[in-house]
Parts: sequence; structure tokens; C-alpha cells
Amino acid sequence: MSGIKRITVLLMLLIFGVLSAGCSQGSNETGIELKELSADEITAAFTGQGLELQSVGVREESIFHRELNGRKPLVFLLDEEELVIYQFAGNGERKAGWADFEKHTATADLVQHKVFQEQSLLIFYVHDEGRTGQGLFRQIEQVIPELLKLRES
Repeated sequence: MSGIKRITVLLMLLIFGVLSAGCSQGSNETGIELKELSADEITAAFTGQGLELQSVGVREESIFHRELNGRKPLVFLLDEEELVIYQFAGNGERKAGWADFEKHTATADLVQHKVFQEQSLLIFYVHDEGRTGQGLFRQIEQVIPELLKLRES
């Protein structure tokens, strides 16, 4: 009887170990491989919502353009304000990227910005506080679901 209990316990530990390893593989909770969107694909999604983006280069000196959790952003101008988009492999990586940003900016005096955190996307809209900003926030929010769909295709 003791041998059967030992084998049962070992099998349960083995099954638990396999399940744990399988569950911890990768940080994309949905199990779907997400596509890295190009600047052109992002621009087209915004154009579809009536917003014109212009792709610009990353400026190393900008706190919003830093590499976060191993990811580099795509940077655009939207109505002469910066839109910075990070694409992570999943929600967990995005949260780690946000924590990385907070760690680097804990004592910084940041310019006005709005943060959008949606599933695998971390988006900064660095803006002036004018009336235009509020309307654009809502429009940006409307584009995010489209970007997420494109990443899953």
C-alpha cells in the first residue's frame, strides 16, 4: 500500500509540475501570438477613424521614448502632439513596462500626458491641455480596439 501511495504522490507532483510549467510559459495570457504592428498599419487604423498620424523618429532624450521592459516604441505626431505606442507580448509584459516607466519617472516632473493601457498596448499621448486634447483622447480610445484586433490577426 505504501508503494502505491508513493507512486500516486509522485504522479500528482509530476502532473502539477507539468501544468505549472505550461501555465508560466510566456506572458501572453490569451495564448494568441500577437503580431507586431508596423508604423503604416497603425497610421492606417488611425486614418480609418479620421485621425492623421505622422511617423517620427525616437528621441533618446525623451522619457516617453525610452525602452520599457525590453520594448522600443513607435512614435507619431497627432495634431502636432506626440503619440508613443509600445506593443508588448501580453498584459503581464505591459504591466512590467508600465512599472519600468514609473520607476524611471518617480522623481521626474513630467509634461502633460495621457496614458492608455489596454491589454498588450501602452500608449502615451503627450499633449497640451487645450480643448483639442479631450476630444482626441476619446478618438484615440476608439482606435485602440482596432489596433488590438489587428495584432491578433
